[in-house]
Amino acid sequence: MYGTGADPNIITLGPKVGGRPGWEPYSNKTSMEFEVDYGSPVLAPIDMVLVGFKNQSAEYRTRPDGQKDAPYDDLLLYFESASPDWPEMIIGVYHLLGSPLLPGHNRHPDCGETEEWGSRTLAQGHMFLPNDDYVMDPTEETLSCDALIGHTVKRGELIGFAGSVGTHSMAPFRFKVSHPSENPTVQKGNRYLHWVQPGSFFYWKCYIPDTNFPSGVLAYPFECGDYLLPAEQRDVSFKYSPSE
Repeated sequence: MYGTGADPNIITLGPKVGGRPGWEPYSNKTSMEFEVDYGSPVLAPIDMVLVGFKNQSAEYRTRPDGQKDAPYDDLLLYFESASPDWPEMIIGVYHLLGSPLLPGHNRHPDCGETEEWGSRTLAQGHMFLPNDDYVMDPTEETLSCDALIGHTVKRGELIGFAGSVGTHSMAPFRFKVSHPSENPTVQKGNRYLHWVQPGSFFYWKCYIPDTNFPSGVLAYPFECGDYLLPAEQRDVSFKYSPSE
């Protein structure tokens, strides 16, 4: 159900470890993978607002050893918490196949996948790297994705579909939590946001409508506990409209 955790050396708040035992993270990895089937719906773990996205999806990516990962789904979304439980928290999810929050993705020719990874990057809004964060203004090409920046999704609602890197399907999540202490690793941006280890920093629970979630608990970002999305939202072509 879960894979490699974040690099302990990038964690500056809370437990350092918490991913799958024996799976070593790469340097500066900030996320933990939820291992799910290709195209599985990915759900919001908490009430949150879309603040940025980056699309680098490609038919394949060539590794340094010459091997190719095909497909290489690389759509990334960033959100800010809209919940009083975790004010100012940043949530990132990536390696997505698609998202209903980008109505133009895979519909407009300028917002589809490229042939080889690295040949094009579409980005807009707030980006969060291991050691800094910044805001990117959209280009005309980026605007073709019609990203619903500022759109609020509630806990348990659809935010995307799990993608693949070759045969490895997953939905990696990363979290930056606000804290009064300064993060010494931040070189640019908000020095009071800290990367945390997703698997051990939070308590997690299956989402079921009308369930009372204890304060601070996140919902697993996939269907579980007999909860299923409406049938139309399980179709990877489903998109939200700006009015929703």
